[in-house]
Amino acid sequence: MKIAVIGKGKTGGHLLPLIPSADCIGPFGKSNPPSPENLAAADVGVVFVPGEAFLEMIPALMASGKPMVIGATGMEWPKELDAELKKRDLAWVHATNFSLGVQLFRQMIKTANRMRASLPSFQATLLDIHHTRKLDAPSGTAKSLAAWCDFPVDISARREGDVVGFHELTLTFPQETVKISHDAHDRALFAQGALDIAKLWINKPLGDGLHPLENLMDHLEKKA
Repeated sequence: MKIAVIGKGKTGGHLLPLIPSADCIGPFGKSNPPSPENLAAADVGVVFVPGEAFLEMIPALMASGKPMVIGATGMEWPKELDAELKKRDLAWVHATNFSLGVQLFRQMIKTANRMRASLPSFQATLLDIHHTRKLDAPSGTAKSLAAWCDFPVDISARREGDVVGFHELTLTFPQETVKISHDAHDRALFAQGALDIAKLWINKPLGDGLHPLENLMDHLEKKA
């Protein structure tokens, strides 16, 4: 399987050691942007670039005709993108975080959602800590975690040192406190997760269009 690596930054750079050189197309970045021509040999693309850069790449990525696994954050998804991908028979999957641990975090949130009616009232806060060079605050992961909650969540974002990514959801009840946390130790985690998804995504398991990773994980859970 030939994999196009699009983005050579903190996460994209970790993809390169995971892919045999004979199977790696690229990597592509600012000085060597992706185009339909230089993506022609790829079976699937993995994209780790800032949101603004990704939006500029969309026409070239669509014109390539390749399935894409996308880790861009810090932007609004174009409303017409899903329909346009379906017109072109293309399948893209996106996530703010490709860690399977974050997907486990999501399952715990789903349990809290199901139990909410039988629980006493509580306050929910989400702590989001990343390295000082991260531009978006709160992070895309924090926004996703909050969006998965069927209850209001107050997000607090901090930027410290070289923290890869720490997220902690705290549910404060009148007589007890419940905490769910995820602490990423190595950025290679996100690259490996995206690569694992790429190997599945090449067969378009959810069909054409733009799909969040959680829909794929739900699909796989039902098949298990």
